[in-house]
Amino acid sequence: MLSDRQKLILKAIIEEYVLSNEPVGSKVLTSKPFLDYSSATIRYDMQSLEEDGYLEKTHTSSGRIPSEIGYRYYIDHLLTRDDEVSKYFSYIDEIFDNENYTKEDILKKITDFLSELTGYYSAINLSSNDFANVMKMEIVPLSHNEAVLLIVTNNGAVQSQKISIPNGYNMDDLLRIIQMFDNAMYEHSISEIRDILSKEAAKPRIRQMVDFRDDILNFMIKGFSRFLNIQTYETGLSRLFNQPELQDYQVMQNIIKAVDDDSVLRFNSQEVGIKVHIGAENLCPGLEECSIVSMPFFIGDGEYGTIVLIGPKRMNYRGVIPLLEYVAKSMDKLDKK
Repeated sequence: MLSDRQKLILKAIIEEYVLSNEPVGSKVLTSKPFLDYSSATIRYDMQSLEEDGYLEKTHTSSGRIPSEIGYRYYIDHLLTRDDEVSKYFSYIDEIFDNENYTKEDILKKITDFLSELTGYYSAINLSSNDFANVMKMEIVPLSHNEAVLLIVTNNGAVQSQKISIPNGYNMDDLLRIIQMFDNAMYEHSISEIRDILSKEAAKPRIRQMVDFRDDILNFMIKGFSRFLNIQTYETGLSRLFNQPELQDYQVMQNIIKAVDDDSVLRFNSQEVGIKVHIGAENLCPGLEECSIVSMPFFIGDGEYGTIVLIGPKRMNYRGVIPLLEYVAKSMDKLDKK
């Protein structure tokens, strides 16, 4: 349990680090008007926060930076929305209210606007798929390393996808995995499948029965994603790579590969409210150095989608969250387009 003072210190460190990308020391914190404590007191609490896993110490500075645990606590308990973001709402209104813009024009312009304003990668997914429920999933072996994945839904659709079995798996193991997932997905909608697969894959009984790996999860997610009639508007990968902590060549390559994999942008649009995945919380390999903020929206007539921003873990959550919430609320204007 953090004390009120520790909460103030953690909040101050994260918000200072978001702005500066420099480790934060006690000297910086003592200049904050709401931290009217001695430098020794602040250093003591910083040490305690580090020992409890909320902060990390770098090798090059005596200051601290937030850990993923610290970011998560901040988002769940300490975050306050930045009122300054409201000055951009009128520009968003202008885009949505322009009678000369088509639905496609608006989605492109909003995607561009979000990326330009934040400096992050921005994407909007729009789907007109109805919420078909999965009734059956089967796998048909073709050879020792190839099979066909079959998915049957309650509206009579049958989707098939040829898959390559990852190295190290035998067909018996794969059949057992499919059978376990088939039971978990029965009568759930297509849009829920990604989350269900991920939750099932994390259960100890799955991990114990077979050597379950993420490549199995990824090809199953891809199989389901073909059901969804999704239009994607995206931009800003080059802007994302202007972030100092994301300029390492291998990190950039991992992000490019992850973004090229459509499954990274598949979020459950039936959920309500903003979702934030930080570093290791991201399900897609390659985004361990990033945070993903997503916001579902509904338009009408079965149309729904998700707004996605990918940025560094040092993301401006105070500004990003109210921004995406306002854009999502404005999406119902597209029902008239």
